[in-house]
Amino acid sequence: MNLEAKQMIRWGMPGWLFISVMFTYFTIDDKKAFIRFLKEWDISLLGLTALLIGFGFILGYVIHQVSLLFGFVIWNKWENYFRNEFKMDHIIINKPCGPEIQRIYSYRSGQVYALRALTTSFILSCMTLILLFYFHSWSTGSIVLFLINAVLLVISFVNQRYFRKNLEYFMTRTLIENNRV
Repeated sequence: MNLEAKQMIRWGMPGWLFISVMFTYFTIDDKKAFIRFLKEWDISLLGLTALLIGFGFILGYVIHQVSLLFGFVIWNKWENYFRNEFKMDHIIINKPCGPEIQRIYSYRSGQVYALRALTTSFILSCMTLILLFYFHSWSTGSIVLFLINAVLLVISFVNQRYFRKNLEYFMTRTLIENNRV
C-alpha cells in the first residue's frame, strides 16, 4: 500500500487534535497528577511524543471512518452520488482537459473529507470534555479549553460546508458544460 504524506496528515490530524485536547485538559485540570503519572510509568518526553504521534494516526483513521459513516454513508443518496461520480470519472478520462478537472476535483473533495474528519474530531472532543466535566472535574481553564474547542468546531463545520457546496457547484457546472459539447 502506497501512503502519501497528505493522506497520513489527513488521517493523523483528527487523532492528533483529539489527543491534544485531552492532553491539554489533563495538564490544565491536574498538572501534578499528570506529571506523577508520567513519572510512574517512566516515560521520556521523546517516547511519549512518538507514542502519541503513532496513536494519533490510528485514532485519526478511526475518526476519519466515523466521519465517512455519518457524513457520507448515512446522509447521501447513493444512486445520485454514484451516477454523478461516474459521469465525472468519464469526463476526466475522456476529455482533453480531464487532468485539470481531476486536479480541481481531487483538491476540493479532499478538503471536504479532511474538514469533515476534523469536525468529527472537534465534536468528539467536545463530547469527551463534557463527560470529563461531569465524571472527573472542571476548572476555569478547562472551561476555556471547551469554549475554544467549540468555536473551532463551528469554524471547521462552516468551512466544511463551504467546500462541500463549492465541490457540488463545480461538479454540477462540469456536468452541465460537458452536456453542451
